[in-house]
Formats: sequence, structure tokens, C-alpha cells
Amino acid sequence: MDKEKMININASLLEEPVFSSFEKDGEEVKVANFTLAKKYGGGKEYTKCSVYGEKSEMAREFKKGDLIHVFGYFQGKSQGR
Repeated sequence: MDKEKMININASLLEEPVFSSFEKDGEEVKVANFTLAKKYGGGKEYTKCSVYGEKSEMAREFKKGDLIHVFGYFQGKSQGR
């Protein structure tokens, strides 16, 4: 992944994380999904996040409104996909 897609965000947790799992290569992979909100001027920017494996366990401590720091890779999705 190229460095241009790295993100470093400090934002508030919009809602409690949602936890699930899926199977890959015969093993269960745990997932935590959550949305962050950050104010910019008069508006807000929303960022949907997913963390996998052991990192998903950290999200169990997150509470709505917590200030969360995210550093990782950004993968955009276009609408209709």
C-alpha cells in the first residue's frame, strides 16, 4: 500500500462498535466496525472504520463519544459498489 493512503485521525466515536466475524482459510477472523465523526468548520466528516483480529478486541472498551486515534490505511469505496 502506498503512503498516500495512510491516515492519522483523532475523532469522536459516533456509536458503540458492532462486532462480528467471518471465516478465512478455515479460521475465524473477528471484526469490529465503528464510525468516527470530526467537526470541520460548520460541518462534520464521518469515517467508517474496521479493525480485524486481535485489534478488534481493543474496540470492546470504546464508548460512544470517546475520542479515538486511528492510524492506518484508507480504502475508499464509491457509491453503488
